[in-house]
Amino acid sequence: MLARRFKFDDSAVSPVVGVILMVAITVLLAATAATFFLDFGSGNLGENAPQAAFSFEYESGSPDSLTIEHRSGDSVQAGNLYITVSGASSDNGQHDFTSLGGAPAAGSDITAGSRVTFSRSSLDLSDATVTLNWEPSDSDKSIQLASWEAP
Repeated sequence: MLARRFKFDDSAVSPVVGVILMVAITVLLAATAATFFLDFGSGNLGENAPQAAFSFEYESGSPDSLTIEHRSGDSVQAGNLYITVSGASSDNGQHDFTSLGGAPAAGSDITAGSRVTFSRSSLDLSDATVTLNWEPSDSDKSIQLASWEAP
């Protein structure tokens, strides 16, 4: 008789399930609120990255040259573009886009069809990786727009 009474007595199940659900809902709401409010304070309200497509054309020789062409998309201010070269035999580092030969001045816009040739004497790009980065004027964070790896 005692076993039968315990078998049908499930009065403790409902309060336990209720408490677990309430705790889960509270944690979910707190996480959602924290994500919502903390994202606005992180300083991401600056300029949006331009949506642009770039192509790279490599010519080996003495010196190697890499032509970067703005194929389509938003216009980009030349002063906000930087080229990073890694893995080259010499001249590693970051270069201001406007310091490249044939590049437009820092305040001008680069539109579709614009081309710049990146070439330095004694520069071997055969094992290099070149990235084109955009850095907004109101921030110190950069965003990679395009990348090229040596063939």
